Parts: sequence; C-alpha cells; structure tokens
Amino acid sequence: MRRSAFLIAAAVSLAFANPAAAANASFGCEAAQPAVCYFRIFYYPQYNRQIILPAAMKVTVPWINIGRDRYCLSVGTAPSYDCSRKLITNGYNH
Repeated sequence: MRRSAFLIAAAVSLAFANPAAAANASFGCEAAQPAVCYFRIFYYPQYNRQIILPAAMKVTVPWINIGRDRYCLSVGTAPSYDCSRKLITNGYNH
C-alpha cells in the first residue's frame, strides 16, 4: 500500500514539475501609427489575459507554454473570447 502511494505521488509531481515548459514569448504590434494592438493570451486550460501594445512596440511575455497556449490579436478593439486563436510559437508573435 505504501509503495503504490509513493509511486502515485512521484507520478503526480513529475507531471506538474516541468520547468522547461514555461518560457518567454515575444509579441509585437505591426500596425501603423496611431493604432493599438490588443492581444488576448489563452493559458491552458482556462486562464486568459489581455495585453495592449501601441503601434511598433514589442514585448516579451513570461510563463508561456510554447506550442500549447494560444492568442488572438485585434487592432483598435479588444478581441472577443471566442476569437480565432493562433498557437504561440517561440518566434515573433504578431
């Protein structure tokens, strides 16, 4: 009984302790002046946040899971929750 509990605890800790999964991702607004870009980042499984960037600005966002988390981009207004989501890459997301 103790051995199975230990194996289950070890498996759970390995599943949630993946430090290589979280990384920084670059985002930027390619719109012409004086436009503003609104990014909505969807963190897996349910959390999301919004980032607002003026035209020609770039920023690095920490704690992104590259290849799993997604984002939407809209110029001038905030994107809706049901927008068409793009996969976040380790390159430049715009």
